[in-house]
Amino acid sequence: PIASIFAWARGLYHRGKLDDNEDLKKFVKTLEKVCIETVESGSMTKDLAILIDKSAKYLTTNQFLEAIDKNLKTKLN
Repeated sequence: PIASIFAWARGLYHRGKLDDNEDLKKFVKTLEKVCIETVESGSMTKDLAILIDKSAKYLTTNQFLEAIDKNLKTKLN
């Protein structure tokens, strides 16, 4: 999910540049930061968790997206 989030985010950021939309660009930067912070806090999907340790705990895709959603809402408020 992170690769998809970052791919769409970069597309949105470019749209923000084209439209001179600072709010959109700020949102994208916040979303990317939240993704990184969520992983750094230990919440990640299996593909990343096994890079740390084969027995590391991980979240399903939906659980990870819920964590991103929660953290993004917190950051935006």
